[in-house]
Amino acid sequence: MKLKTILICIGLASLCISAAGQDLKPVKDRDSKLFGYQDKSKNWVIPPSYSAAKRFNGGFAIVEVQGQKGLINESGAWVLKPEYDNIEKFDKAGLCEVMRKEGKTKYRGVANTSGELVMPVEFLAINISRNEGLIMAERSVEVPRAGYKPMWGVYDVDGNEVFAPQFASSPSFHNGRGIAKSAGNGLMGVIDRDGEILLPFDYLAVSSIGNSFEVLSSDFVSCTYDAHMFKSGEYAYPGYVAPYDPAGDPVRAAAWHVGPIGARLHRNNLKLVSLGHDSRSRNALCSDLRLDWSYDRFVRLEPFPDEEGRPGSMLDPESNTYYTVKAILYEKDGHFVQEVSRWGWLEAECNDGFLYNAEGAELWIALKDINTLAVPSFTLPLSGYKQLDHSDIYGGLGVRSYDVGRMYDPSGAIRRYDEIREGENVGITSYLPRPAPELKMVRALDNAMRSPLFRHPYRMGQVLNCKVHASETSVDLDMSDRLVLPFADEFRNPHFTMKGDEEIFWGPNNARTVRLSLECVEGRGDTAGIKDDVLGTNRTFCIVLSLHEEDGSYLRTLAVAPCIDFASDDVLVFEKLGIALLGRGHAKTKKISLKDTRRIPAVLSEVNKL
Repeated sequence: MKLKTILICIGLASLCISAAGQDLKPVKDRDSKLFGYQDKSKNWVIPPSYSAAKRFNGGFAIVEVQGQKGLINESGAWVLKPEYDNIEKFDKAGLCEVMRKEGKTKYRGVANTSGELVMPVEFLAINISRNEGLIMAERSVEVPRAGYKPMWGVYDVDGNEVFAPQFASSPSFHNGRGIAKSAGNGLMGVIDRDGEILLPFDYLAVSSIGNSFEVLSSDFVSCTYDAHMFKSGEYAYPGYVAPYDPAGDPVRAAAWHVGPIGARLHRNNLKLVSLGHDSRSRNALCSDLRLDWSYDRFVRLEPFPDEEGRPGSMLDPESNTYYTVKAILYEKDGHFVQEVSRWGWLEAECNDGFLYNAEGAELWIALKDINTLAVPSFTLPLSGYKQLDHSDIYGGLGVRSYDVGRMYDPSGAIRRYDEIREGENVGITSYLPRPAPELKMVRALDNAMRSPLFRHPYRMGQVLNCKVHASETSVDLDMSDRLVLPFADEFRNPHFTMKGDEEIFWGPNNARTVRLSLECVEGRGDTAGIKDDVLGTNRTFCIVLSLHEEDGSYLRTLAVAPCIDFASDDVLVFEKLGIALLGRGHAKTKKISLKDTRRIPAVLSEVNKL
């Protein structure tokens, strides 16, 4: 009982001391124009000696002397001398952030109530995790050939280093475990407060659910790790393609998708070339390459360091390294099959593509159009022919010195690695099957899709991008010669999004087809879409455009439209998607004018008439 009374007295005494500090009020002296602190009786407790002063909080007050801030206690003693541009309040752990400017740069540190600097004032940003007892801090780290770059490290509350600066952003900790993003490759991993790496930095996304983690790997496999870091529930997304790998080489990273480098070249747009020319023009006889294409395999042209000094090798003046261009055959999912040309160079460029010299023995053409007609041989006039200078990588690959240089910067390299991963796999969620309709909707959908509209397949050249110009009397279409669609992928648990455009590939034989189908929209009859005025189900439908393989099997979803906007002369127009579907009778043309065309009412009975 006596112990309890003593503890209460000590607590009351502490409150009184704290209250005494709170009762002190900053007051400006009329004569000196300086601030000091007075008690309730207006007696000077701390004499005026500061150019600015704030109220006491938690036993400490921020004051200013000659434009510099410091920290004092209730007796006026300096806890932090006036040499900072800003001082934050102390938190419950007894830590506060301090900041000092040097030119335009703000440097930050952490101090404790004893006036000691736990973290020196040399960090660009500070993030104190009070519940975890950790400090995340960002500082400049020297990177070879890129100078000083900001990275985050992890420290304990005494300033001891747990993880050296190596993260692209501040790790997020919960229950002693943190999700962190590597500054080296831009991928996510899991660390703990003891300095251990629980999951390597191999993941596109990581999210915590209690003590377990949901992860999405860089090859689009999602799985769960429990509290003991055991893996379960693995699921691979269909449609994944192993991307072009920069392998940490700045030249390889910078060259991706410059000209034909790193692009997927299929059987119908990578051809063997026999050149013939006269005084007026150049012509190329294009024929199939003698490669085992199997089904949907592709070739990538990729630069590699060349230590053997082969013909056509290109110098990187910055690293003094020579590069050659290999041709590598891959399966349709991007996994290695074999090198089909161990060395070579880009010899020339023309309007239709690039000429590649394979081991000094054959000339290949990489056509820019991924959907070139799949015929055994054809003659191509090489208009705009230009010989390439392959003495260095800038002329031979078409990269710029600036583009290669920024690949040494971790942030620049991360952005490029993201571009490559997402550029190769954007739209991957469209390979997932469409949701199955409710049982009561199966009959309604079956009846609604008996229209010839949903039985007709559209082939390459019949589904194209367009710009729509609609008036009261006509609809004019500016036609493209390609089909490029935007895709937005959303993954849940863990959350990951990516967006981008993709040119639709019609298959190695140009034999894939697009078909239309109806799908019930979630919600009732007030939802935007096609209203059911035939069966009276009070449901709303949308139209799904799907790509199908040569044998008719479903491949992927291309787009979803709320309705068909215009239809005339065997032409269907989806205005919001910027897509037109043309009947067989339409020749390839840049403009189509639909006369006496009206906007189609978004009801099922009108769709059935098409």
